[in-house]
Amino acid sequence: MAFLCGVGVYAIQAQTQDKGALTAEKEKIEAQLATTSRLIGEAKNNRNAANSQVTLIDRQIELRERLIRHHQSTIRILEQSVVKADTEIRSLEGHIEGLKEEYAMMIQQAYRMQLANNPLMFVFAAEDFSQAALRFRMLQSYAEVRKRQALEISDAQTSLTTSTEILSAEKTSVLVALEDQESERDALNGDRIERAQLVSKIKGEETRLRKTLKAQEKEYKRLSNEIKRIIEAEIEAERASAAGEYALTPAGKIISEEFEKNKSRFPWPVARGVVTKEFGRHKHPTIAGITVESNGIDITTEQGTNVFSIFGGTVSSIFSFPGAGETVIITHGGYRTVYSNLESLEVSKGDVIARATRLGKAWTGPKGTSVHFEIWKTAGSERSPKDPHSWLQPR
Repeated sequence: MAFLCGVGVYAIQAQTQDKGALTAEKEKIEAQLATTSRLIGEAKNNRNAANSQVTLIDRQIELRERLIRHHQSTIRILEQSVVKADTEIRSLEGHIEGLKEEYAMMIQQAYRMQLANNPLMFVFAAEDFSQAALRFRMLQSYAEVRKRQALEISDAQTSLTTSTEILSAEKTSVLVALEDQESERDALNGDRIERAQLVSKIKGEETRLRKTLKAQEKEYKRLSNEIKRIIEAEIEAERASAAGEYALTPAGKIISEEFEKNKSRFPWPVARGVVTKEFGRHKHPTIAGITVESNGIDITTEQGTNVFSIFGGTVSSIFSFPGAGETVIITHGGYRTVYSNLESLEVSKGDVIARATRLGKAWTGPKGTSVHFEIWKTAGSERSPKDPHSWLQPR
């Protein structure tokens, strides 16, 4: 029985760990869905954010698909738990029945030997002292066995009650998970219909949106050129200084190495948000013939969101740019991070800051609230922007 209970406990612990991981993943997806849903609501009120709205809906569809897959995994684990609990119940019922039969046989045998009516007479009826001592020890053993059998039956019945309760709870959980899965499928279908309607609306306003998009891309190109120009100016100033090029000093090399060690582990510059413009060159998702290009990523977020540094370093430049709010450049040895579309800055040029220092708030412009973020490698002769997705923590 002890072995059976041990196996049952181990199985329950393993299932609990699996369920704990699934619950954490579900909560994470649901939090991202809630953020995306709020951002879609804000974008609906902005005619210039129609293209971002499509990207947000695409993200919401992706999250719902992940949540449906999550429900499917949960249902599989719950169904396995139901089978294990059912098997455990049948095993316990059989074991209890066997213990009761053994107990009944032991009582019957005791009555035949007159141990139950007057156990001391059984001892006194011995032919000599040795036989009396043997009978006394047998009486003690009989009492211990009865007590042990009774406890074992009680423990088995308690385990049976627990397993029955677990089975009932698991069956209820399966029904709830199935309902959640069906609900998410309905919501997913709704998202797909909404996306199709939005794309149709965009095509109806394609002339206006194409013009708006071209103007936005032109603004971005000017910002991109300004960021590149300022980074080059910073490097030239470092070369002209007595210390030489900062990225090649011992201190710069240490910072660069630490920066590289944290690749794929950096925190995001905002706590919540959705990437609505990716790194590199891409075809526009809804307007044919348009190619968009970016040296970083745009993260659409909520109004008033705080923006944080992803790593410690020195604030090497701060500048304003029309249509992009404030831009902060932070130097980390042979790397630089760039944060644009900021307001209410809390840092100044020359500040030496730590990781997760609050730089300011996300700026709300004509396209809504977003933060443009870039990572540059500027060591030696290299001057190249890097895909932030490769450096930030997966979301």
